[in-house]
Amino acid sequence: MSKLPIYAHRGVITKAPENSMAAFQQALEEQADGLEFDVQLTKDYVAIVTHDLNLKRLTGKNYQLNEVPYNQIRKLTVGKRFLKKGTTLLTFDELLAWLIPQQIPVNIELKESFIGQFAALESLVKKCGRLQHVHISSFHEDVLRDVKRINPSLETAFIPKKAFDWTSLQAAAHIDVIHANKKRYYKAKYLNAAQQAGKKVRFYNITGQENYLKNPHQTVIGWITDYPAVVYKNSVS
Repeated sequence: MSKLPIYAHRGVITKAPENSMAAFQQALEEQADGLEFDVQLTKDYVAIVTHDLNLKRLTGKNYQLNEVPYNQIRKLTVGKRFLKKGTTLLTFDELLAWLIPQQIPVNIELKESFIGQFAALESLVKKCGRLQHVHISSFHEDVLRDVKRINPSLETAFIPKKAFDWTSLQAAAHIDVIHANKKRYYKAKYLNAAQQAGKKVRFYNITGQENYLKNPHQTVIGWITDYPAVVYKNSVS
């Protein structure tokens, strides 16, 4: 079969700060077909491209992002281990301005700060209408339900945790695709459950060393990885 789409997880984070423009540009150079990135909200509802709600790991500042306004966030720098002084947290709007002309496929993971924030979510979803290839993923089913309320045609992807009941997928109209950890879920019982429910699956934590890359289960429609070049090399026929 032909190669499945490869999404770079937060860009290529081995060579640039995660969720940064440099990481995304590097991903495209390393054969990624699309980009996976995370979005959180500030106190004043500015969408920021970052994984953590607490910014200490990335910036050294013990800030809860949803408790601090954007005018403080925009002054922070990240990525000291890469010696890229002055790298700042991207806003979703800044990244979108770069994505739209190129129409790069994207997987937008909405984090916990979007729970219960319908207006901010609606704003982001409407902006996604300017992209041709986009799906929204989340660990939080309520967020995905709201996405479907705003735009029923937009593809949603649920990220299951250990306690999730896969038999419930058949009644889950708010879930189009599953984004699953390959270490836990690349097993027949989960793949078959997805297939029976009519759902497709993308797997994350892919390293490029998996023996099923060239012949994946028929429910699989893509890979999410920190190593797009390796996955590309080892998945082509």
